[in-house]
Amino acid sequence: MSEEFGDAFGDEEAQPTPSGHSPAEPESELVYSSAVEFFTELLAQSYVREVNEGAAYAWCPEWYKHPEALIRMEAIWRAWEHLRLEPALGISTWWLNHADPHMRILMDKEGPFKKCAYDGHKRPRTTDLARPTAHRARGPNFLLGESLRVCASGAKRANF
Repeated sequence: MSEEFGDAFGDEEAQPTPSGHSPAEPESELVYSSAVEFFTELLAQSYVREVNEGAAYAWCPEWYKHPEALIRMEAIWRAWEHLRLEPALGISTWWLNHADPHMRILMDKEGPFKKCAYDGHKRPRTTDLARPTAHRARGPNFLLGESLRVCASGAKRANF
């Protein structure tokens, strides 16, 4: 359409707002306020597996103290918040492409809970990899947002 007529005929696509939503599409509110709340209220209730003590899967009752687990749970939660709005295949897509792959890694006997599987929580061993100065200055909340602050405060404790 030419600039002098603008969108007089309504055939131009709506431009997304800075939040990524089109003007006609209202921005939805989050159902859960953090990854920890999401896990406690939804995922732990619906992802039932035998864990630890000879089972094929490992889990730590203090999973939120493991950085890898917290980051993965943040990814699972954010994907759920987005895909729950897709009416046809959103939840199926979430299970197949987000929840199941991350949970397989988290629950693997050689995964982040390997040392926690039999005797309860063991502090995760950190690697000797150097951290970029910019991330050190911003601190751990740079990656995890509100979930890390909630976990650090011990506000929610989930048992799986």
